Amino acid sequence: MGARKNKHRRHSDDDHEHAVHHDESNWLVSYADMMTLLFGFFVLMYSLSRFDNTRFDLVRKEVAKYFGGNIKEISAILEAEQKLKTALLGSGEMKGVEISKGSDNTLQLKFEGNVLFESGATELKEAAKPSLRQVVAALRSVPSVEKISVEGHTDADPMQNTVIRSNWELSALRASSVVRYFEESGLSSNVLAAVGFGSSHPIAAEKDAQGHSLETGKAANRRVVVQVKLLDPEEAYRLQQQQFKKQLNKEEIERQKKENELQDKMKLAKARFDEAQRKYREQSEQKRKEQQLQKLEKQIQALENKTKQYEEKAQ
Repeated sequence: MGARKNKHRRHSDDDHEHAVHHDESNWLVSYADMMTLLFGFFVLMYSLSRFDNTRFDLVRKEVAKYFGGNIKEISAILEAEQKLKTALLGSGEMKGVEISKGSDNTLQLKFEGNVLFESGATELKEAAKPSLRQVVAALRSVPSVEKISVEGHTDADPMQNTVIRSNWELSALRASSVVRYFEESGLSSNVLAAVGFGSSHPIAAEKDAQGHSLETGKAANRRVVVQVKLLDPEEAYRLQQQQFKKQLNKEEIERQKKENELQDKMKLAKARFDEAQRKYREQSEQKRKEQQLQKLEKQIQALENKTKQYEEKAQ
């Protein structure tokens, strides 16, 4: 009876140990699954932390189009406006600048005359150049720019300068000065244009009803306007696709070029290896033959010594 109880107790202990072991195993499996999921999550986060926005945007559009979906696009005008406002107004470095949207995918930057030029001057102020460089950087980051037209405007007062004889020349020279700076700062000359309107496009009255001069109106008319014409959204998307394909082709060409270079290097390395191996074999064979000759010479010498001994004994 006691033996039976002991046996039953041993079975119970074994079952309990087995149950404990089973529970520990389940806990380890769950822990391993959790760690695997966390590792995958952080790898995914890292892979998404750095990517090419242009490529991502193109892939996003193509996938949506393939599955019959539609993506709400951010207006190119709004994007350009936000970038220019950040460049010019966000830093607070430049006053007397107005940014507005025009018709037909056009964005307009209006600079007061004294912001960019001294009175009667045609060369840009040095103080204005850093902010204009920010404008160039913002425009270069917008892929859908079709044309940038810089317009020079003056008031109606006649010129008193013997070199610059009219407001037409003054406005044209100022517009050209801005265009030249844009080109020197990295904008393509293919999209740039300079126009001088003189005093023919006033936006404010320069005289009151009694014929008295209004300085505020004249100051408003002395301005430089940068008209930024953007491509139609569909045309901009097609252009983006073409640039993306060109980039892919360029990368493929570079990859093929690098592969060919590596293959050439591999051929040279293999040729050097074969030559080194051949020389090693030749030297090994030469050394083996020399060792055989030395051995043979020793055997001959030993044989001659023995022969000499026998000849001496025979005498």
